[in-house]
Amino acid sequence: MKKKKIIVTIVIIVAIGLLVAGGILVYQNYSNKNRIVTSFNELKTALTKTLNLDENTTNTKITQTVTGSTRFNINPMLGNSEDGSDVVIGNLNNSTFNYEYRLDTESKRMYMDGSLLLNATELLGINFYQAEDISYVFLRNIFDKYIVIENSDIFTYLEESNQAVDDVNYIYDKIIESLGNNITTDDIKVTNQDGKKKISLELNEERLNEISKNIVNDLKKDDKAKEILGNSLDELDTTTSSSSSDNNSYLYYSIYLEKNDIVTYEFGLNDSDGNYSIEFNNGSEKSFVIKEGNTDSLKAVIEESNNTTTINLSSDNTSIGTITINDNNISFSIGDASTGVLLNANLTSSIENNVITTTFNMAISSSGSNIDVLTVTDTKTVTDGVADFSNINPTNNIDINSLTETDITTIQTNLMTILYNFMGIAM
Repeated sequence: MKKKKIIVTIVIIVAIGLLVAGGILVYQNYSNKNRIVTSFNELKTALTKTLNLDENTTNTKITQTVTGSTRFNINPMLGNSEDGSDVVIGNLNNSTFNYEYRLDTESKRMYMDGSLLLNATELLGINFYQAEDISYVFLRNIFDKYIVIENSDIFTYLEESNQAVDDVNYIYDKIIESLGNNITTDDIKVTNQDGKKKISLELNEERLNEISKNIVNDLKKDDKAKEILGNSLDELDTTTSSSSSDNNSYLYYSIYLEKNDIVTYEFGLNDSDGNYSIEFNNGSEKSFVIKEGNTDSLKAVIEESNNTTTINLSSDNTSIGTITINDNNISFSIGDASTGVLLNANLTSSIENNVITTTFNMAISSSGSNIDVLTVTDTKTVTDGVADFSNINPTNNIDINSLTETDITTIQTNLMTILYNFMGIAM
């Protein structure tokens, strides 16, 4: 009797142990699946912070006038008389692009004037006037009337663009929610790599198609998602992948954890040709890596210091350049350090009162010598609170649908004549 009680006790302990072990296993599988799903929002937040993206959308009213001028200075040595590029470069160096821009979002009016001058004589000019949902386009030296385009509501489009950011975020959240409901623990693989816990979502073509269809069906059940996506939902529903000849190929999304913090996000494809992936590292090192197998085809390491962002570029552990970004300057130097050939560029901006001067220059350095390639200088004056449209009179106009074949031929001929003259081509 005593022996029987001992056996029963052992059976109960073993049964409890199996239940606990099974419970732990189920919890771990669910926890790993849940960690993959929640990581998508963590990735979005991390990318927004790393790339200095602003998630907030604003509908700020703007009243503003901007006037400016742009000039080019291209090294004449880059021109070639045989292909005519020397004429184009010469004309660009003797050209000035003047512009004016007026905007009042509250009254839904916008005006732009652009003028290309060659040797101080206007070669080509354009006036564009937007009044609520009607556009007026005047092509100076090309056509003698304003061309009217009705039902061209740019301002509504701009407002919808602001709203689109919120809509994209909503659809993104719904997709992630649906993904979490459709993937199973069988889709999740857990390993240890370099001392980190690696959780992977691996989907072959069959599972990818199945989950994609379920996500589309879930979006169709959501009224707001249907309103945002409209007919594109039906197009998504009919989109299916062709059967793969490589039954072992799969897409994967992996996260690498130190303790419970994600230090690496990885998207990749594994097929018969190899393994290709993109990594975003968000640990002690911030970097983006494009990999082919175990080789870093391109790696960009991001460093922040004293309001300056430095991006160090390398390929297969060999440096190929650096990009530096701060408030008033962007510069990069990219090339082959082993041969000493580098492409250097610099974009600077300075503000004095309401005048903004921007300069872009590019040069090639080789074997200690430096060759200037291009310099672009832009100077503009920004006046806030002012946008005067009183001198705009587009009454001499024609509806775009009323243009005759003769009108269209005139526009094409005059435009081609200007372009040919600029390129030094005889007609």
